Amino acid sequence: MKQAGCEHESEVIQALKNGAWSEALRRHAAACVECGEALRVAETLRAEALRVEADCTLPDSYWVLERARRRAREMAVARLRRMLMAARIVAAGYAAAVVCWVARGYAASQYREVASAMQGGAGGFALLGAAAAAVCVAAGLWPILRAGSERR
Repeated sequence: MKQAGCEHESEVIQALKNGAWSEALRRHAAACVECGEALRVAETLRAEALRVEADCTLPDSYWVLERARRRAREMAVARLRRMLMAARIVAAGYAAAVVCWVARGYAASQYREVASAMQGGAGGFALLGAAAAAVCVAAGLWPILRAGSERR
């Protein structure tokens, strides 16, 4: 397979990169059209790379870390808000169930005490309501307790 270009082209580019020019290579680059063109292209690319490198300023690591911490905090707050919204919805459903249970108890007892109206399935329903309330309280407190244990 025939090589395209001069056989010394890669040596010229390496010499430009390393700064190790021999006198023979310098004369060859001045005389050879292909090596001269490769040298001009490599010099242009090197100058552009140096310019881009000089323009590129990285932010201080402190600010990168602060931004990451702030983003993590915002994500935790958003997650907590979603959990609290779910707890509020469940609590509203629980409150509606309690209102229905109390109204049913009052209607059944015809203005007697609510405790005397708890017959049959009413006791199970009350136990289910208490369990739902405990779950809502635990779900609401879980992120707070978890955050407190992570800080230690």
